[in-house]
Amino acid sequence: MRWIDSPDGFCRFCFLAKKKNGNAVYRNRCRRLLRPLFYGMVPHITKPVWAMIIVNDKAEEVTSERFRETAEKIFKKMEWSQDADSSNQNG
Repeated sequence: MRWIDSPDGFCRFCFLAKKKNGNAVYRNRCRRLLRPLFYGMVPHITKPVWAMIIVNDKAEEVTSERFRETAEKIFKKMEWSQDADSSNQNG
């Protein structure tokens, strides 16, 4: 994933699946699986970013569970945590 701080204050995401890793059906499936994961996290992002999420997995390796696990790793790295936000609101 590559990102920059948002110049306009809004989160924007781009999902890039390379043509060499699969056909159009595969690339669209990647986008369909990733979109709700990332856009669902927007309310928990304190500092908006423009991000490009690059899928490097081959079509045979892709599962929705694998995408979810990878997305969660990215969220932790970026400190976008639903748990942290809910604990801050309660305490």
